[in-house]
Amino acid sequence: MVKEKNTKEDNSKMFVFGKRNYKFLLIGLGFILASFLLMMGGGSDSPDEFNEAIFGFRRLTLAPILILLGFGIEIYAIMSKAKENSEA
Repeated sequence: MVKEKNTKEDNSKMFVFGKRNYKFLLIGLGFILASFLLMMGGGSDSPDEFNEAIFGFRRLTLAPILILLGFGIEIYAIMSKAKENSEA
């Protein structure tokens, strides 16, 4: 029993981040992925036609805000200290 407890403590020290940090990392990656998906599209079928959809709110304002928010969440996830006794 004592050996199991020691190995469990040793295994928990192997991970750099806690469960909470990994959740924030995944949330940040989701924001970054969503922002790149919002920037996609808007091209025209013919090179002779100009499509003004590339200058929409979604591509010029919303997507860059989301990508900066995603990077901010990533920085928070990396810099925050993992709680030692939390299971959340």
